[in-house]
Amino acid sequence: MVNILIYGIGGKMGHMVYNALSQRDDAKAICGVDKKYDGRGIYVPVYTDIKDVVEKVDCIIDFSVKAALYDILPYAVKKSIPCVLATTGYDQAENDYIAENAKKIPIFRTGNLSVGINALVKLVEKAASLLGEQADIEILESHHNQKIDSPSGTALMLLDGVKTVRPQLEPVYGRQGIIGKRTKNEVGIHAIRGGSIVGKHEVQFIMDNEVITLSHEAESKAVFANGSINAAVFLQGKPAGLYTMNDVIK
Repeated sequence: MVNILIYGIGGKMGHMVYNALSQRDDAKAICGVDKKYDGRGIYVPVYTDIKDVVEKVDCIIDFSVKAALYDILPYAVKKSIPCVLATTGYDQAENDYIAENAKKIPIFRTGNLSVGINALVKLVEKAASLLGEQADIEILESHHNQKIDSPSGTALMLLDGVKTVRPQLEPVYGRQGIIGKRTKNEVGIHAIRGGSIVGKHEVQFIMDNEVITLSHEAESKAVFANGSINAAVFLQGKPAGLYTMNDVIK
């Protein structure tokens, strides 16, 4: 049984991880950390400061804000606790900080916890390889109106997949004004925000007189909650390093 600390337990995703854990027989919520939540509706200890945690923790799942890195990782390194970082929107300095700490503890980091999305990335790589430069490529991502970062971490995963095959491509984030003709070396990335969309991603391969669209739509955030738990279980016994969903799938 894997004892999990949920960082951001009072948020929507933190609560979903807590509920998902109640249905698992391989992991359980042992405690949570949330700077604002009062603990109502959560039947494990909830702390406002991770330094106050006294429970024996086997893994930390973080669904909070990216600034929490600087609370979570020093504590995790000190206690030798693996981490699942499920927050998105990290900048280069934060990614470098994660990579540095991954030399000391196992850290799971991905733009999307869905098995389906990771399959989509592989399909996108294959299509980009088969079609080559005859296809213009556009990436579209849609999310709920409360999402604070753009483009989504998943859109960036899809971009990385495209660039493994066509490394010369450079992203263009939306288009406005007199932009001139589309070049062969650009890939458009477009963000839609509205309502309660959980997550929808499309990659269009646009050619003369035909279009191929590869897409994925998450119907419930439960897929991300269970994905984070699967990652936490996977990290048990692993050496220090940076892991992704591809490692879990393998």
